[in-house]
Parts: sequence; structure tokens; C-alpha cells
Amino acid sequence: MVIDESIISGGITPEILAKLIEKHEGKHEEKRDRYNMLHDYYIGKHAIQIRNKSAKGAANNKIIANHAKYITDMIQSYLTGNAVTYSASEEYDIEPLKNAYLEQDAASLDSSIIKDMSIYGRAYELVYNNEQSQPRSVKLSPQNAFVCYAQSAAQKPLFGVYYYRKYDLDGYCTGTECHVYTDTKVYTYKGGSDSWARMSLDATQQHYFGSVPIIEYRNNEECQGDFEQLISLINAYNILMSDRVNDKEQFVNSFLFLVNCDIDTEQALKLLDEHILMGYDGAKAEYLSKVLNEADTKVLRDDLKDDIHRLSHVPDLSDESFGNNLSGVAIKYKLLGFEQHVKNKERNFTKSLRERFKLYNNFLALKSSMQTVPTHRVDIVFTYNLPANELEVAQMISYLQGLASDETLLEQLSFIGDAKEEAMLAKKEQAEKQRREMDAMDYRDYRKPVKTNEYTE
Repeated sequence: MVIDESIISGGITPEILAKLIEKHEGKHEEKRDRYNMLHDYYIGKHAIQIRNKSAKGAANNKIIANHAKYITDMIQSYLTGNAVTYSASEEYDIEPLKNAYLEQDAASLDSSIIKDMSIYGRAYELVYNNEQSQPRSVKLSPQNAFVCYAQSAAQKPLFGVYYYRKYDLDGYCTGTECHVYTDTKVYTYKGGSDSWARMSLDATQQHYFGSVPIIEYRNNEECQGDFEQLISLINAYNILMSDRVNDKEQFVNSFLFLVNCDIDTEQALKLLDEHILMGYDGAKAEYLSKVLNEADTKVLRDDLKDDIHRLSHVPDLSDESFGNNLSGVAIKYKLLGFEQHVKNKERNFTKSLRERFKLYNNFLALKSSMQTVPTHRVDIVFTYNLPANELEVAQMISYLQGLASDETLLEQLSFIGDAKEEAMLAKKEQAEKQRREMDAMDYRDYRKPVKTNEYTE
């Protein structure tokens, strides 16, 4: 959300907050309805479920093929299935910060943030310090959080807001609470009614992260979800599959047309059990049903499915074209569009991860736990969760020996988590091996008999 910085020149008042929150929620809950709709599509609550048919007794199956969940889960696991790794220039030690990430399982947090980005188009993270004065992070719902930026070319973040309503056990709203995070302080506003305008300042607390501790992650410039533009295609696919089953069901329950056969209701019920029918000369019986053209239905189904995967840039890995004997290069070629799409997401994600790094670094540097590290001297590495030909990777590493550092080469191996630590262990083992070989050589030299020259006068 972008605002004129002069609006808060006199401070952030409850009136200003109320207007910002109402703007974030959207007029008539439009934005909240959008978030709810996107969430419903991910968990399998699609529009087909509320379809009703006017004809009494007509088949009304509601088949859901959840392409929305498939798209999000594929992107989530591909990008963050392997933990994001961090490495800095040799003159900087970032181990205390990496340990802070490991202690709270930052890899799971990253995966959860990517999921929100894919569904809602944006995600939010709050960085805070716990009771032990350690930096920690938690994901915030995009329905209850936003960041306000200055109305300038740089769009500097001014403050972040996290708000929510409080409810009792019976579901009645008992009040409101709002936390405002600036670059130095945390303001807590509370209200006793279901009105943001009636809040008042309740507490003020200092924080030591050096910047606004709420981070916004954007999926793209438009802040759209990965399947948001494909909902009409997903609906069409669900309708087609549902009607396909409806046609089958109605074909089984078709009308029986009788010619020159005189039966009453009792005889008709008996016919269902005994399957015996008597008729006169010229008698005829046949079912009234429409002809099902499965070929046309399959063509339309395949076209819809292909469009969903093509426009989402997420391939259908169950397709026959993905064989078991494909090389790593062949697989990457088939995933070229997908990788380009993920690269754009990675670029936006990396930008926000650098902001998280800066906040953690500011806090730990203030505690003298580590030195200040410029974010541009830190490499953030993503290892895509893709089946790889380890033999090809090993051969590539062998060819590049001496042309690239051992740490860089080790990062190419999917089973190595910390390349820097692995390189140190390898050097240590190599040094130990050389020491044992030298000791063995010295021992052999010591045991070797000494030859003397005999002198005879």
C-alpha cells in the first residue's frame, strides 16, 4: 500500500489506521472475498459444488480436478523442496546467522511463504525477538497484514501493520487489536468493539532490527496468484468432467420405449426384477438416449488440460513425454518454460530474503554476535528439487576442477547441504590422510636395515 509520507508526519493515529485497514480489507470485503476464493480453490472448494439443475431428477455430479493445488504444490516443492543456502565472501563469517535460521527451521518457513505467494499473490513475514533475545520469524496471513510504502520512486517502507479481531467462544467479536511496526518501535492499539476507528494506543515498545520488521513477499508485480488467471479454465474442466459422468449416469437410467406392449405400473416394476417382457405382433422395445461422442469429449478435455498447464507454465509430469530414460539436459529442456517462470519468482523471493538477512544481521551485530555483513556480499542459492543425473553432475565437477572453487563445485551436489562445511571436512580428511601416509613412510624408513661398507686392511 502506497501513501503520502506527510500523512503520518504527526504520528500514526487510530483514525489513520482505521482508514488504512478499511482500505486493505476492500470496499464491501472485495479483497477479503478474493483471498477466500483463492484459498477455497486451493483446498478443493470449487464453483462446481454449488451448481444446481432445474430439471427434477437430473444427474448432477460435481467432479473436481484440483489443478489449482497441483500448480501451487509443484512450484512450492520445486523451488523450496531443498533448503535455500547462504554463503558470504571469505572475509565475513555468517555462521551465527545461519545457526539462527537452523534453530527455527527457516527452510519450512520459506516453503510456507512460497505457498502463500503462489495462492494469494503475496505473503508476509514478521521478524521479532523471543524471550531469550533471539531473532525469530513467523508468517502472517495476507488477509491481516500489509506494509505501507512512501509515495516516491524508491517506495521506502514506512511501517507494517498486523491487525485482527478477537472473538469469544460463542463467536462474538469482543474487540480489535492492531500492531504497527516502524523502523524503531512497535505500537499496540486496542479497541473494545468491532470498530477500527475506536482503537486507542495501549503500549509502545522498542525493537532493535534497524528497519521495518514486517517483510512483504510479492509473487509478481501484479501480486496475482499462480492459478488466479486460470480459474475459468479450471471451472470449464470441472464442468466437462461432471457432465461426462452425468451423461453416463443418464445413459444407464434411460427411458424404455415400448411399441405394441401393454403393461401397467405393477408389471413395469415386475419387469425390473424378472427382465421378461411379452409383446404382440410388431412389438418393439428400445431405450431413448442421446449418442455419447467420447472422442469429441476427450479432445476437449485434453485441450482444456493442456491450456491449464501451458498458461500456468507448470508441466504435467504424468505425461508420456516424461520418460524414465531422459537425461538431465532433456528434462531441463522440457521444463524450460517452468524454469523461466520459477526464475521470476526466485528473483522476487531473493529480494525479500535479503531484507530478512539484513534484519537478522542488524540484531545479531547489535548483540556483538557477528559483524555487519553487506547483503550484496552474500550469495543466496536455490537448489531446484528436480530429479538429476548424478553421474552427469559428477563428471561436470571433475571437468571443472581447478577452474572453480571446491565450495562452488560442491554446491552442485543435491545431497550436500552446507558446501562450505563439506569443503572444510574434505580438506581435513585429506590432511589427515596425508599425515598417516607420512607416518607410514617414516616407519618403513626406520625399520629398513642400514647397510655398512666393510673395510679390510
